[in-house]
Amino acid sequence: MDLDLAPVDRAPTYELVISRLKNEIFAGRLRAGDRLPGERQLSEQLGVSRASVREAIRALQALEIVNARPGNGPTSGLIMTARPRIALSNLLRLHVGLASYSVADLMAVRVSLEAQAVTTLVAKDHIDLDGLHALLDRMAAPGVTPDEAQDLDAQFHLSLASQADNPLLADMMQALRDAIATSMLDAFRAQPDWPAFAAGIVAEHRAIVDALEARDGALAVRLMRDHVEAFYDAVADRIEPGATGATAAIGDPEA
Repeated sequence: MDLDLAPVDRAPTYELVISRLKNEIFAGRLRAGDRLPGERQLSEQLGVSRASVREAIRALQALEIVNARPGNGPTSGLIMTARPRIALSNLLRLHVGLASYSVADLMAVRVSLEAQAVTTLVAKDHIDLDGLHALLDRMAAPGVTPDEAQDLDAQFHLSLASQADNPLLADMMQALRDAIATSMLDAFRAQPDWPAFAAGIVAEHRAIVDALEARDGALAVRLMRDHVEAFYDAVADRIEPGATGATAAIGDPEA
């Protein structure tokens, strides 16, 4: 691999190492699947200490940009990866937890993404309606628990986003779901009449699928907006307690 890794001009720090590697990515010389030179080689090429290289690599691993694979073969070593969904999810969870974004903010963005997904789907020749109905049948099964239903609800919405054939939309939807997954699960578990609540969600989902099957884009968008907004209104006191704008404690998703 012929990389343009000239020594850095200032004091060696991991930020400068990351900046130089970012330049290689932007220039197209580093792509997903490429293997980085070893720690010693990077240290020599960049003119920095191996400790700075290690610190930079750890930071890139946390961002899901580099993956360290054990072994000695061609697929081992420091491999460039492309896993934006995980990185986006982790970043959003942290910033929601730090009150950078409220759950209401995330829900508003989710409404826009969901509307875009169904708008795209109605224009497609094929929609996996059978798969969507199968998910809803499982969600409507007698005795389904809040934990199971929350997972199936996520699968339903993420299936719509994935079928829109826009990887960025799907990744953003996954990140949004992950960011509020624990709070949503708590809201599901706290429903005083769980069977009725679950039945209502399934009915709204089925209406959305029917609109998609009829290729009625305007109706599908309206139903999706109503569904997401009604859900948030029903559980807002559970996932965002206190005054308007307060942010619920967000942890790692449990489902």
